[in-house]
Amino acid sequence: MSVPDFREALARWASGVAVVSVRDAQGLGATTVSSFSSLSLEPPLVLVALSERSRTLKRVQVAGRFTVSVLSSTQRDIAVRCSKGEAEDAAFDDDAFVRDCLAGFSCTLLDLHRHGDHLLLIGRVVGVRREEEREPLLYWNRAYRAVTTL
Repeated sequence: MSVPDFREALARWASGVAVVSVRDAQGLGATTVSSFSSLSLEPPLVLVALSERSRTLKRVQVAGRFTVSVLSSTQRDIAVRCSKGEAEDAAFDDDAFVRDCLAGFSCTLLDLHRHGDHLLLIGRVVGVRREEEREPLLYWNRAYRAVTTL
C-alpha cells in the first residue's frame, strides 16, 4: 500500500469540521480539524488528532487547555483561514470559541499519545455550548461541503 493510495481512500470518509483553539499570552492560536470525536460520557472526554508540526499543538501543550468549536456550513471561510494558520481574532470570542459555532467544548488537556506523525489529545470537557441548530460543515473528498436533503 502506498501513501497516495491510503490518502485517496481516506478522502472517501466524510467528517464534520471543527476548530481547535487556545488563547494564551501570545494571543489566539487555532487550527482546523476533521479528526475530532467523543471518547467517553463518564467522565466527559473528547479526542482530537493534531499534526506533530502544529503550532497550535505546542501552545495547547503549554497552556494545558483547549477549545473545540464545531462549525456550521456558513463558516467555511473560518475553516479555510484556520487551516492555513490565519485565524482572525474577530471570529473568536474571549474564551477562544468560534463565534456562532454549532457547539463548543472547553477542555483541559488530560493526556497526549503520539502515533505516527500526529498526537492524540484527550481533553476532559469542563464546559459545553450549544447554539441554534443549523446545517454542519462537512469535509469530503478534499473539499468543504454542506448536507443536502435526501
